Amino acid sequence: MAHRYEDLRSAVLGGRDRGSRHGWAVLARSGMAAWIKAVARIPVPPTAVRHQPPEPLAVADELVEVLALMAWTAAGGCRSG
Repeated sequence: MAHRYEDLRSAVLGGRDRGSRHGWAVLARSGMAAWIKAVARIPVPPTAVRHQPPEPLAVADELVEVLALMAWTAAGGCRSG
């Protein structure tokens, strides 16, 4: 709830949509208790899980291995004989 209030406060003070998307009218007209009841009914959107890309070093190591194997194979690989 505190997070939603801080979102409202930031929107109002920052001039973004004047807090209309965060229940500013309810808070201003009916007070904090009414705002809490109204906001409690609004579902919280799920937090997006961001996929972390692999570390560049790990990708570079794999790329070096693949290129080395390709070069070694193209050169004839291991010929014993």
